[in-house]
Amino acid sequence: MINDECLMVEGKNNFLKTLHYLSLDVVLGAVVSSWMFWKIPDGNGMVNLPSILILGICTWIIYILDRLLDNLKSEPEDARHQFHFQYQYYLQVGIIILFLLAAILAFFLPRNVIYFGIALSVLIMIYFYILHKKSKSANYQYFKEIFTSAIYSLCVVGSAFSTKSNLDWQAYLAGFVFFLLVHQSILIFSFYESQAYPATKNLAKKLGKANCTYLIWGVLVFSIVSIFLTDNLFIKKVFLIESLMAFCSVLIYFFEVKLAKNENYRWLGEMVFWLPLILIFF
Repeated sequence: MINDECLMVEGKNNFLKTLHYLSLDVVLGAVVSSWMFWKIPDGNGMVNLPSILILGICTWIIYILDRLLDNLKSEPEDARHQFHFQYQYYLQVGIIILFLLAAILAFFLPRNVIYFGIALSVLIMIYFYILHKKSKSANYQYFKEIFTSAIYSLCVVGSAFSTKSNLDWQAYLAGFVFFLLVHQSILIFSFYESQAYPATKNLAKKLGKANCTYLIWGVLVFSIVSIFLTDNLFIKKVFLIESLMAFCSVLIYFFEVKLAKNENYRWLGEMVFWLPLILIFF
């Protein structure tokens, strides 16, 4: 009986770990965060379901493709890259299926979202082309981390804002704070990776721990200050959520000893971007 229970727990853990390796926690975070920006400026904004679905699909494609391209460049080091290496054939087939599904959903998108998607697709193609050209450069990893977070932010915020014509600077400030939150998160991941793999060249290692700490705290301070810059009730709530997200990321950064084990920092860091769900309740 005990053995059966242990097997059930192990099976459940393996299932959750697989979902994490597939970056589905990232996909959910992107969808939930984008939902928050669709509700701007007053909390009553209509959410376009096909746009949200395509965002999730495209985020998933980009993350899978990114891991597969990493494995072409070098041997897989961490568990996520090893997973993608082991199942690369099925993942490649999955990318094709996801692309076809996104193409079908594209027929139901608002016109402005289509224009935004075309422009963003061109940018992403340029991004992957530059990554391929710079794959042997010493600055490859620094470039990748900065631009990955920028493109992720554009996907989440831009798809929602592309349909809105009456936004003021407060809404765009909320989008900018989200952009900082994504950079904060990637910098924390980068820091943990530099501790686990000392030979790794990444942004955190280039900046040094002191500069990483200043930047990570800086995002929290900026997000808190933003709360007091608006009198729009819903956008104030957005800033509160973003401040909570920044605070949780700071905690993840400072609990290094406990969270480094089994890369627990990574799935917790991805769950930070689920926090906009709180807006449903207040």
